[in-house]
Amino acid sequence: MKKALLIFLSLVLTVTVLASCSAKQNKTEDMSGDPKNTSAASSWEETVLTTDSAMITEGEAINLIKSYSANELSLTKEEKKQCQFMCYKSGVKIKDDYYINVNANIVKESGKNEKGEPVYTFDTKGEYYIRYDGKQILKKVKNDYVEMKLKEIKEDTTE
Repeated sequence: MKKALLIFLSLVLTVTVLASCSAKQNKTEDMSGDPKNTSAASSWEETVLTTDSAMITEGEAINLIKSYSANELSLTKEEKKQCQFMCYKSGVKIKDDYYINVNANIVKESGKNEKGEPVYTFDTKGEYYIRYDGKQILKKVKNDYVEMKLKEIKEDTTE
């Protein structure tokens, strides 16, 4: 009887250990694997990248987005007047292409830190993505991206 109990407990312990290891392995794969292979992933996935290979500079990206009307940017006229347009130093991979990210933010002073320096908050009113080759612009709407009508980038003619 003792032998049978010992064998049964050994089997239970072995199965528990194997099941525990298997569950940890699957959890790691879900978190670090390709998110496009998961059922919860949308068709537009983002990852952070460098903008070194972009054909458009940060300044050009900001000026391009600012050239759109408030309506085209899904902002009110007052929001557009108050917004500061900021370009991220890192790029974003959306679906299969690389983009520069420009945000329209209303910046407000929210108080002072312990040194008496002002602390600011950023109220993001719009997120825009310009493909590295400058041939596509996306506007983030909720959790999806909508393609915007492309305007030509005006080249600087000063030497």
